[in-house]
Amino acid sequence: MADTPDNYPASWAPLRHPWVRRELIGQLEDLSVANPQPVWERERQSGLVAGIDQSIHFLFDDHEFDESDVGFSLFDTEETRAVSAVKSALDRLIVALPSGQDAEYVSHAMWPQVTAAAAAAHGLLSRR
Repeated sequence: MADTPDNYPASWAPLRHPWVRRELIGQLEDLSVANPQPVWERERQSGLVAGIDQSIHFLFDDHEFDESDVGFSLFDTEETRAVSAVKSALDRLIVALPSGQDAEYVSHAMWPQVTAAAAAAHGLLSRR
C-alpha cells in the first residue's frame, strides 16, 4: 500500500514525516507493556524486526526526537520532553545492561521506569 496523506489522521497533516510518528507511537506502545516479549515475538513471526535492540536503534540511532523534530514527527516541545523521558529511562537501563537481551531488559528492576515513561508519552502522542 502506498504511503499517502490519507493513511494518517487529518490532524497529522502539518507533519512532514508522519510515518516516523506512526512508528514512534508503535515503539512507545511496545515499551509501555510490562512484558512486550510476546508482542515482539509475534512481530518477528510476521517478518518484522522487533525487540529491545530495534527500539534502542529507532530511538537513539535513527532519530533525535528533540526540538529539531517539531514539525517533522512531533508537534511541540511537550512531546519532545515526553519522548526524552523515555529515552532517559531507557538509557539508564542500557548503561546497566550494555549487552542485555529482551528478557533481561524487561525483568530488570528499572524496566517499570521505562514502561511508565513510555505509557505517558504514548498517551500524549496518541491524542492527536
